[in-house]
Amino acid sequence: MNEISFSRAVKEVKFGAWTLDPKRQTIFDGEVTRELEPLLFKILCYLIINDGQVIIRQNLIDDVWCQKYVDDNAINRAMSELRKILKSDVQKGVVVKTHYRKGYSFFLEPEIIYHEEQLIEGVSPIITEPKNEESLSPSTYLSSYDKNRSVFFYSSVILCLTFIVAVGYFLTATNYDKEELVVESRDIEDSVLSWVPGRYANLRLSFDKKLLALSFTPQGTSFHSLVVKELASGYERRLGEEGVDYFPLGWSTDSSILYYRAKTNTTCQIWQITADFSQGNKALFDCNMRAQVYGSGVGKDRLVYSKSGYRNRDELAALTSRDLKTGEEFQISSPNLNSYGDQFLTYIPEQEIILFERRQYDTNELYMTDTEGGNQVKLLESPNRIWSMNYDSESGLLLWFDNAENIVFGYSLYERKLVKKEKLNTPQNFSIFQFLNSNEMLIASYPYESYMYTLNLDNKEMQVDIPLNLGSLSPIKIKQDHLVITNRGGNAFVSQIDTDGSSRTLNISAGDIRSIRYQHKGDLLLIQHHNKMEVYKYSDLTLIDSINVDGAIISAEFLSESDIGYVILGEHKVKSSSYKYSLKYKKKTAIPALDSLWLGRLDDTTLVSLSSNDTVIMYDINSGETLQEIDLPIARYRHSIATGGGYIFHSDGEKIYRTTRGKGEELDEVYMVENANMHTIKDIRYSTDDNALWIYMIEVNDNQLLSIKLRDKIEHK
Repeated sequence: MNEISFSRAVKEVKFGAWTLDPKRQTIFDGEVTRELEPLLFKILCYLIINDGQVIIRQNLIDDVWCQKYVDDNAINRAMSELRKILKSDVQKGVVVKTHYRKGYSFFLEPEIIYHEEQLIEGVSPIITEPKNEESLSPSTYLSSYDKNRSVFFYSSVILCLTFIVAVGYFLTATNYDKEELVVESRDIEDSVLSWVPGRYANLRLSFDKKLLALSFTPQGTSFHSLVVKELASGYERRLGEEGVDYFPLGWSTDSSILYYRAKTNTTCQIWQITADFSQGNKALFDCNMRAQVYGSGVGKDRLVYSKSGYRNRDELAALTSRDLKTGEEFQISSPNLNSYGDQFLTYIPEQEIILFERRQYDTNELYMTDTEGGNQVKLLESPNRIWSMNYDSESGLLLWFDNAENIVFGYSLYERKLVKKEKLNTPQNFSIFQFLNSNEMLIASYPYESYMYTLNLDNKEMQVDIPLNLGSLSPIKIKQDHLVITNRGGNAFVSQIDTDGSSRTLNISAGDIRSIRYQHKGDLLLIQHHNKMEVYKYSDLTLIDSINVDGAIISAEFLSESDIGYVILGEHKVKSSSYKYSLKYKKKTAIPALDSLWLGRLDDTTLVSLSSNDTVIMYDINSGETLQEIDLPIARYRHSIATGGGYIFHSDGEKIYRTTRGKGEELDEVYMVENANMHTIKDIRYSTDDNALWIYMIEVNDNQLLSIKLRDKIEHK
């Protein structure tokens, strides 16, 4: 089932009191507008397309979930949620009918209204016949699986005629490659492309690979200017002014126009300018203040870009196509609400393919799609971020660089698999990049340093505790020592950093460790893995308990000396579930904290959760009753939450606020970074020992713009 194709062909569907808007994925009954989650939207569209037919569970598994197996409980929950959202004060009757031991059918008669241009192009509409008793008679159930698949096939063909050419291309990529590729070592030659001191970031290479656009912050200043560099001559053109940050977004396919973002403290706009700066710049449209925006021209006067704020969530982005003449936009990807969404990577004009990264909470996925968002295919999964990507037409490779491991990856579009995995033989660290070809790239050296600070909440004094090495994560303080997660060779270890700066690896099994937590009263250490938790006695590192879970653990916290609260993401990454695990009784209890990302404890009677819609919710610890909800301010970087001392602390990446139960929506500001362009708060933790906050902060320093060439291969040992 391709809900994107349905959205392109159908303007609206009327059934009962409801009107479905496929483009916005909403329903409206004349009084209430409700948004549909991607899964519920898919199911509803599928039922409408197959109106008059009984849809058995196997139909839903094959055509909606697109899986080999889906648990009955998952289907039951989805259908129950769909029924709930389709009921209102205006529409009280049945919309989806259950046929006992058979399946489901659409009970009302839908009126499908097509876009006028769709009819002009000769696309035949779906004709819905009036319902009668025979349409759902017992004979309907005979061979219902084959019949329903046939009906769905013809309906889908009707809706997807305009995509028929693209279908053949994408069909060969239905399975992403999982083969383990041997890593090869490559020596490098590097040279400096610019000697001007400052910070280089946001590299965007033109399609003809002759021009490089980037953001540059001169030494001693704090605002980003826009630079376009001619690679052949080294000549640079610059655009900048005090109080404005400029960031390149992407290029037109003929490399004649650069799209960029101009941001002040109060405004954000997308602009365009000719590559040689010969013509004046032109404002195109307003943009979201929060996130980086990348995209590309995909034809004359059309731009595809990552638009944050999808479904009113700060940290969720979706790919959007915009007509630059009319200003009309439509969404071409539908990420799960429980994710960070979709980030544009690159566009291949000759094949009309868009590549994008889908950031799940537990992994990162590489997808490709066409310019209309149809036939989306997952190519592979990566444990680390795919920050950018280029296509090399000579080798047919998609190229990207993993700066966590210093590895160059190449994915063959011809063979549909990963064929290149080469580790750079250098101690240097790098950040953003662009590939000229499979053996040469433009790259910025790593500009970031991380520190752990302590903020005294009594006198608001800040002091540096420890600097963190590259690859160190989730720092916590235990008495006078600090623990961090250290990544080496694809594995994560727990390391202790002493007051003199020396470090040692603790005798805890390495693996996919995501975070560490400490419970002072019980001297317990909690190690969170991808799908299990381990609890150790910290004094002697004795294993107390090991808890395996079904799904990916998003977060885990000590609720008390004997209880752990944790949130898991289900197999299909659509819904999260919250639980409390008792170390004493060795059992878990479900907590009714819906769509949570994090779970903590405020006091003896109150649990706190951070939901995926950027809301803090307080619950009664015994009854599960919702006590209070607080909408958070828009995040500059990401939302992080901590509890302690009777307060809830929240950071948006730039500021730290606090509130407490019964205070209302108002948040008290307790800290703000001095320069938001140079400092970002990544995480906060509360210290029960000294009424303080531990702040995990990233700082930006000067770096260099480099050219790197890979030398001949050497055998990896």
